Amino acid sequence: MVFGQLLLIAGNAREGLVTSTARGATGAISRPVVAVERSLSGILVGFVHLFRDLHADETERVKLQQEVTRLSGELERRHALDVENDRLRRLLGMREDLAPRSIGASVVTLRLTDQSRVVVIDRGSSAGVRPDMAVVAWGGAVGRVVSVERDFSRVRLLTDPGSGAAGVILRTGAAGMVVGRGGGAMDMLYVPKYDAVALGDRVVSSGVDGVFPRGFGLGRVSVVGEPLGASKTIHVEPEIDERALEDVLVLLEPRGTTLLSGDEPASQP
Repeated sequence: MVFGQLLLIAGNAREGLVTSTARGATGAISRPVVAVERSLSGILVGFVHLFRDLHADETERVKLQQEVTRLSGELERRHALDVENDRLRRLLGMREDLAPRSIGASVVTLRLTDQSRVVVIDRGSSAGVRPDMAVVAWGGAVGRVVSVERDFSRVRLLTDPGSGAAGVILRTGAAGMVVGRGGGAMDMLYVPKYDAVALGDRVVSSGVDGVFPRGFGLGRVSVVGEPLGASKTIHVEPEIDERALEDVLVLLEPRGTTLLSGDEPASQP
């Protein structure tokens, strides 16, 4: 019986040793797996944080872009208002200095061809515009109103083949009629061949046609050719750059201010 008990004790001891050994082996094997699992979990958490930060940055970028767009639009609107205010100030100054009794208008469209040179302005019968009224700008005479609607009017430019204005050489007083040729230089007709005319002479409206007041610039002499019959051959470059027209004045009466009545000092040709 004592021997049998010793065998049982020895068996239990061996079973405990095997179990302990197995547990140690299992722990040794599982430790790398746990480490890898923890590492993968840390990487996954890092990616989650990265994507969250990227999303936050994108949201902030969108907000900043929207704010930049809003501020850019505001700057553009303010610039447009400044330009409009400056234009209105110039138009008011032009009206006070050149033609107090006039209607300020802006050019809406231009039609510039060899056969027709016409602009449309944004003032019509409701503002008091009537056919045959003279239209001027700061640089000089522009043309004449040919048709009127309620809120718009058509103006035939001086360079139109069907247009004309009485002119005078400011330096010498030689008078004639300035007529359009469909663009480019105009002709000055009916100037006696013995009158003094030189290149560069300034031609202004004489006022005798009853449309333009005296003194508005028509152009400068660019060619003085051989006389054609009893008249000189004279070409005049327009005073006004038609393609740059923005604002004009429609004269309510063919009379300007004293600024337009003075002549340049006369000199010998």
